[in-house]
Amino acid sequence: MSPWQMAFLNAFYNLNDMQDVLDIATKAAQKLGFEFCAWQTQLPIPLTQQRSFGLSSTDDEVHRKGREGGYDQSPCMQHCSRSTTPFHWYGTTSDSVFKQAPELFEEYYGWGHRGGWAQSAFDSLDTCSVFIADTSQSLTPKMLQAVDMDMQWIATAVHCSMLRMQSAKHITLTLREQEILKWSGDGKTAEEIAIILSLSVGTVNFHLRNAMLKLDAPNKISAIVKAIYLRLLD
Repeated sequence: MSPWQMAFLNAFYNLNDMQDVLDIATKAAQKLGFEFCAWQTQLPIPLTQQRSFGLSSTDDEVHRKGREGGYDQSPCMQHCSRSTTPFHWYGTTSDSVFKQAPELFEEYYGWGHRGGWAQSAFDSLDTCSVFIADTSQSLTPKMLQAVDMDMQWIATAVHCSMLRMQSAKHITLTLREQEILKWSGDGKTAEEIAIILSLSVGTVNFHLRNAMLKLDAPNKISAIVKAIYLRLLD
């Protein structure tokens, strides 16, 4: 095990926040030539609409669309839903992956993302999660080959850290906290949730803050993702 691999694993040791895990992975991937990272997981249960959810290193158009499941039918996600073999794309119009979904990739390129790398993992219930890294630059086969083993190391460490958090069973949410997180996960505002559940906005925010505190989540999105991944919204 190399010194950077040891340092990388040690950085994860006491983390309890999923966004922190992704942020550390992003810094490691940036040293290998990538700029952006995301982690996406299938929902073990539906909220009311979405089938997948995730975290990302930015809040740009690509990552917003990915978190909402907008790339679930992309060549990358289709491959990763079937295989744990790494998947990559070069970020050019001559790329064979581009030719499978040209309209999707034209949009993706237009939003400042080009070449990338992804790998999935499956938990004991066969839920698929995917770690994705990409860059605003095109990549070559030689460049991707040079970083492939290190990227597999990063992806495995991320998935193991997320699974470790999933196994933590000491967190419990009230039914009201679960309801509010589910509606929040579907993009509803506190005002909209208050109407749906016949509550005051203050009461909605009270339960949301309690859920964030229990989940040790710095924001609403992190709380939703962690609750989903810990299977607390069944």
